[in-house]
Amino acid sequence: MLIEKSVRKDVARNRALLLAAADEVFCLRGAHATLDEIAQHAGVGVATAYRHFESKQGLLVALFQDRINKVQQILEDAETISDPREAIESFLYGVCATQANDAGLREAMTSNIGLPDANEVRDRLAPIATRILNRARAAGLLRPEANENDIPIILWMIGSITDYAGPSNPEIWRRYLEILLDGLFAESVPRRGLSIPALDEDAIALAMTECGSRTQR
Repeated sequence: MLIEKSVRKDVARNRALLLAAADEVFCLRGAHATLDEIAQHAGVGVATAYRHFESKQGLLVALFQDRINKVQQILEDAETISDPREAIESFLYGVCATQANDAGLREAMTSNIGLPDANEVRDRLAPIATRILNRARAAGLLRPEANENDIPIILWMIGSITDYAGPSNPEIWRRYLEILLDGLFAESVPRRGLSIPALDEDAIALAMTECGSRTQR
């Protein structure tokens, strides 16, 4: 009986190590990380990883759900804000700040990363975002052409900026979100200004190098 309990504890410990390692590796590398890399990061053997998860997909499903849950909480918190401008800014800044430190979330927000039900899971966010935008629209804060379908594209653009220019300046996404918000809001809405300076020539060159290296992968 003691041996059996010890085995169960080892199994539970290894699974926890794998899930924690997968979360960290997914943050850094996104869905391109392999189960072998995750096992190495967890400090367990590859065979152990495959005993717990038949493939990387099992891990991705759990991690994808967790990230979408975090985004949903950001949206739900933003929806409780009474000021419609603060609500939409809280939503966008919250999601962009979270995805800036998480390559896995950036992928989860912009692609199905090989999971058949990814779009269905992500679709539960759309009604909340639409309600936030509709409240801003009713208050006259949005330009007439603004559409809820602009939001995932904005998140995609900001995520790409983080991918390529983040190594030079981890906060550079804020500058371009501020520029995009100026385009999203109506002309009558006062601008808040740009909080982050533009990249210098060296940083732009580094971003271009990063872009080139990603294209060749």
